[in-house]
Amino acid sequence: MPLVHKLQFPLLLTGNGSANHQYLLPEGTSIYYDQAFPEGFVRYKVYINVEGVSLESKESTDKFWLDPLTAFPIDKDSLKKLIKDYPLSKKELGEILKSNSLSKQDVKEVLEDFLRQ
Repeated sequence: MPLVHKLQFPLLLTGNGSANHQYLLPEGTSIYYDQAFPEGFVRYKVYINVEGVSLESKESTDKFWLDPLTAFPIDKDSLKKLIKDYPLSKKELGEILKSNSLSKQDVKEVLEDFLRQ
């Protein structure tokens, strides 16, 4: 049986040269354990149902064909950027704040910064 984890809070998702773009892996997403690395990170798989478009698949000819995205807890600076640039819902904001990845002081600074804009 595969090892599975259901996210208790959203994670910030970046990668594939999209440093200017941020996405959320939502609370409740099931991620499946793949492999732990000595560098200190663990790779998980996410399965996605694609509807309404037919995607052509072909065998990879690249030696290193994996190109994973990176997911991590949301810090103060990331939250500022999300509030400014991402269509963040009240529910998502609440889930981020419940994650305990931000201190109360961080949350206060983010909200004060947001109100000054």
